[in-house]
Amino acid sequence: MTPALQRRRRPPARQRGLGIVELMVGVALGLLVVVGVSMVFVSSRQASRSTDSLGGMQETLRTSFELMARDLREAGGNPCDGALQVANVLNNAQGATPAWSVNWNQRLLGYDGGVAFPGAAFGAGTGQRVDGTDAVMVKFIADLADLTVTAHDATTALITVNNDPHRVRAGDLLMICDYRQAALLQASAVAPTTISHATSAAVDGNCSRGLGIPTLCTPVGNAFAFNPGAKVGRLVAVGWYVGNNGRPETGGRSLYRVTRTGVEEVAEGIQNLQMQYLPAGATDYVDATAVTDWSAIVGMRVALTLQSADNTVATSPGGRLQRPLAFTLSLRNRMP
Repeated sequence: MTPALQRRRRPPARQRGLGIVELMVGVALGLLVVVGVSMVFVSSRQASRSTDSLGGMQETLRTSFELMARDLREAGGNPCDGALQVANVLNNAQGATPAWSVNWNQRLLGYDGGVAFPGAAFGAGTGQRVDGTDAVMVKFIADLADLTVTAHDATTALITVNNDPHRVRAGDLLMICDYRQAALLQASAVAPTTISHATSAAVDGNCSRGLGIPTLCTPVGNAFAFNPGAKVGRLVAVGWYVGNNGRPETGGRSLYRVTRTGVEEVAEGIQNLQMQYLPAGATDYVDATAVTDWSAIVGMRVALTLQSADNTVATSPGGRLQRPLAFTLSLRNRMP
């Protein structure tokens, strides 16, 4: 047999399969790749969730700052002169304990963490104030598009104004002022160009139609007529505080704004509010309990702490992100 024929008849080489060791090594390597890819995916998703949560928190902080600072900067402002004497004929402004929302003698008042604020009691209920957080109350007179007096009949308690319509609604609390004095009153009735300030037994009603100084709570009272050109504005009384929102699953606290008509939730997630105040001529901010003359406060320092609603975006206890925001502001109506 020739060598060529022998080569053609040689049996084929035996094929070998994968051994158990090689198979296990391959499976292990595959698992390592899958675990690595999964970790990258989970980390990317977590980073995305944290970024989204942080962006939402920053937007909440900016909104809270803008709304709160807008009110605080206006503390004590009115269309005329902040030093004017004011006749306050509102029923709930009389007596030794006038309502916080109409007491013009307190145009700015701060409350440290343990001090009760009449606009919102401490408690665990929805809308109630969180113990240990500060609160603040301010009052000012909002402009009504250059609304002015054209005539005032003190006998009939009827004020004629320049605008038609004038945007004043029955029940609104108003300030009328000129260079001589100011008066706080309720608009008992309105018509297209007139505002009445008749007496009323309502809580926010007028104890007298007389708007002169001193205030006399009799039907006629101390008669006073404002001259043409006197300014008309709406009383704004507002308090800011941190309260319980009834949603523990998202952190349980929010920033609240309270007025004489009720409480409104402004921003979810605000966990803490702390404030200090700058007296005129001082260089250091002080706590509310150290303020001896609130009429001398010209600046404020406000610190907010925000916590994310999502509890899976941080490694800290609770799994929630927290971010602080501190700002200072000047009370423009208190500046010399």
